[in-house]
Amino acid sequence: MATPSDTHDDLFLIDGNSLAYRAFFALPESIATSTGFPTNAIFGFASMLVKLLTEYGARATIVAWDRGHSGRREVYPEYKAQRSSRPDLFKQQWPHLEPLVDAFGYANVSLEGFEADDVIASIAERAKASGIPVKIVTGDRDSFQLVDRGVEIMATARGITETRTYDRQGVIDRYGIPPELVPDFIGLKGDTSDNIPGVPGIGDKTAAQLLNQFGDLEGVLANAETIRATRRRENLIAHAEDARISKQLATMRRDLVVDVDVEAVASARPDRSRLRDVFREFELRDPLRRLEEALADSDDEAAPRPAAEQAIAVAVRRDGAPAELATLAPAGAEIALAAREPEKPDDALFGETEAWRFGAYAGGDALAGECGAGGDGVKAGPEVLAAALGERAALAHDAKALGAVPATLVHDTLIAAYLLDPARRGYPLAELTEERGIAADVDDPAAADAVLVHALAAAQRPQLQERELVRLMDEIELPLVRVLRQMETAGLKLDRALLATIRERVKDEVVGLEREIFALTGEEFVIGSPQQLGAILFEKLELSRKRRGKTGYSTDARVLQSIRHEHPVIEKIERWRELTKLESTYLAALPELADAGDRIHTTFSQVVAATGRLSSTNPNLQNIPIRTPLGREIRACFIAEPGNVLISADYSQVELRVLAHIAGEEVLKEIFRRGEDVHTATAASILGVDPEQLDAGSRSKAKMVNYGIVYGLSAFGLADRLQIPREEAQEFIDRYLDGFPAVREFIRATIEQATDQGYVTTLMGRRRQIPELRARNFQMRQLGERLAVNTVIQGTAADVIKLAMVNADRALRESGMATRLILQIHDELLFEGPAEEAERARDLVVPMMTDALVLDPPLVVDAGIGPNWLDAK
Repeated sequence: MATPSDTHDDLFLIDGNSLAYRAFFALPESIATSTGFPTNAIFGFASMLVKLLTEYGARATIVAWDRGHSGRREVYPEYKAQRSSRPDLFKQQWPHLEPLVDAFGYANVSLEGFEADDVIASIAERAKASGIPVKIVTGDRDSFQLVDRGVEIMATARGITETRTYDRQGVIDRYGIPPELVPDFIGLKGDTSDNIPGVPGIGDKTAAQLLNQFGDLEGVLANAETIRATRRRENLIAHAEDARISKQLATMRRDLVVDVDVEAVASARPDRSRLRDVFREFELRDPLRRLEEALADSDDEAAPRPAAEQAIAVAVRRDGAPAELATLAPAGAEIALAAREPEKPDDALFGETEAWRFGAYAGGDALAGECGAGGDGVKAGPEVLAAALGERAALAHDAKALGAVPATLVHDTLIAAYLLDPARRGYPLAELTEERGIAADVDDPAAADAVLVHALAAAQRPQLQERELVRLMDEIELPLVRVLRQMETAGLKLDRALLATIRERVKDEVVGLEREIFALTGEEFVIGSPQQLGAILFEKLELSRKRRGKTGYSTDARVLQSIRHEHPVIEKIERWRELTKLESTYLAALPELADAGDRIHTTFSQVVAATGRLSSTNPNLQNIPIRTPLGREIRACFIAEPGNVLISADYSQVELRVLAHIAGEEVLKEIFRRGEDVHTATAASILGVDPEQLDAGSRSKAKMVNYGIVYGLSAFGLADRLQIPREEAQEFIDRYLDGFPAVREFIRATIEQATDQGYVTTLMGRRRQIPELRARNFQMRQLGERLAVNTVIQGTAADVIKLAMVNADRALRESGMATRLILQIHDELLFEGPAEEAERARDLVVPMMTDALVLDPPLVVDAGIGPNWLDAK
């Protein structure tokens, strides 16, 4: 082994097998790329290498790998015999680990027939003799025997990147013995992870005591007959040979001839380009970010960037767009747009200037400028950009945030990123382009954003085509951007006075409930504190204890429901919770969010829910309950402007209709065709009784089973929700599937296909990866099964409502009516318009919704008209 003549930096020796196995088993098997390729082992392994690079800089690093058992199985055939072969998900990742090491500039080392720890021990011995400090990175505690002056162990702890470094004193503090006695220590206590037997009945503490008393293993065995404890004495005598074999198995070899040039390893540096490619290939976003930070601190040549683009500063007039924008590219070219809002101090509502920075790029020069306010004080804003495009196609990242959605929008990189990977936590432009190695050498931030958008769109399009997502993008998601922006701008009017009246009444009721709760429990406490409430219910009142959490017994809604019959205070606590939540979330918050015209403007997002559902924030208007009296009163506070009315159009049981169509379930289809109540009919089918004989409870159970099938509810979950025995819940599910055999087959086929392909799709082609289906953990696989079935149904329903929104908005505009879509809530659309055109508008939007997707059974919409949301509903 060649060594540098004068080396002062540490030499890192990494047990590749130990680290890779720890990564795989420590991290969720659901970690995967957007195409479903498993990456938990790669992610964890890369994270550790990045940690070393970040904390220690570029150092000579050698990764050792197993290529046999170093003759240990000849000594003891059962050595590591209990270990099963690598799980399939691990096997897929294994070939990519050594190339990852190469990309870091580290050396992969192995010797045929030998284990990695023997290779490491031999290299460490020679490095120590040459005065090279060594740090050994491993999860194998046998390696503590190597600790010496100049040799430390970085032992992996919890997770994968958390480590603890041990020197000689550290080993003594942990095990009570010095490093050189570690093989003797294992000889006595054994090692279950390697199937090393040791001596029965001797653990860590006893082994350390014996070694400290008698010096080493042979000393312990020689004095075995003097040990007073009968069983310990007998075991040591009977298993003396086992102990000697165990020590031999645990003793690392330090005499292997390893052909590795440490000097060459020390001079190697990470291959930046290759590393970035590998990290991007496996979508290692967080490790890539930390890698870039580490590489940025080095003096190496900067990463290659595209040729510099020329930034041209242009001031935009309020009365029109700059001529440069119109001539930026020839007709037919696509122009990428980006806009940045004016920066403002933290304590100011508006910036010092109302000017927006904008950028535009079409492949030549990058254009930068401002959209400023006109002389009359009217803000021009980025709508000037949209208007200036003419017929030219527009690209953007989060076009809705531009302020004015271009009429010629043909690609949104935010939405495309979401369609390609709907389970991702976020889609920042900088992160998405960084991962793909896209950069912009343009000084102006807005112009640079435009360059990035242009390049990212070009990279995304082939992937959208390959995964058959183009139709979804072009027919649903892109047209919806403009619709959502208009809805956000329009908002929904709030009746402040009525809301204030309701709030005062609710506050009075809350105070009264608190008095009653304190009287029933005999003391005052913080009702909203789960810990204090739990102490009252389960310790003082001694009610039935259910699920236990980290901070005590659970007091969640399902727990309270299950013990409601045990004490009258429970119903009052439930009512208190309902009122206080609605008071804080809506009654107090909504007036603060209304504009000068008393209109509430929620924000819709297309890129949050993996199923394709829209989300609503600031405020979340989708969570206002409709089934409780107070929830209905709050809905009554949303009103139409004077002279206008609201139109509510709500799909009837859209998910069950989608299920019937996709599954081809004739029994369910026939129920819908006859116009029967699907829950009553289901209950009658499950229980085998006449519908007239059913009570409300039976229908309620059938309803839960109906939707439980859609949401993948297990017998355990159904039993918990209905507060019935699990056996009864399973019987309900079995009877349901017996009555609807095509649904049973749909569930089976969907899970089988998703397991095979790694993903599921909706009727419109929306795709979601389901890596959980290939996990070793049974509960994780069950989750994957629920997600697979649920995504097909709920995702298709999401596509339906989005199509309906796009079609209804287009139809209303083409008709010349003033009625406009202002809100979407689950399966309901809310419109506002002049009272005199309400019936005509209703008759126009209802077929737009029912015909959004042709299903068998057909979609049905219930529509109403009223002065407020409740009456319209």
